[in-house]
Amino acid sequence: MDWFWRLKENYCTGCGICFDVCPESAIEMTREMALPEPVPNACTGCMTCVDECPFDAIEVTEGEDVGYELNG
Repeated sequence: MDWFWRLKENYCTGCGICFDVCPESAIEMTREMALPEPVPNACTGCMTCVDECPFDAIEVTEGEDVGYELNG
């Protein structure tokens, strides 16, 4: 099964903590980007981003990809 990283856009502040802590480089974020984006097929489900996000803005699931952004 594949792992999928999703952003709860209403909770995300764009702080970049998830980008900084991801050991698999599964999160892309540049100065020009307001919010982080997932790198396709890179997430391994380690949950580091989920554990470190102070805003509860990330969801990681195993299985089928249901989309990138969650609204809440």
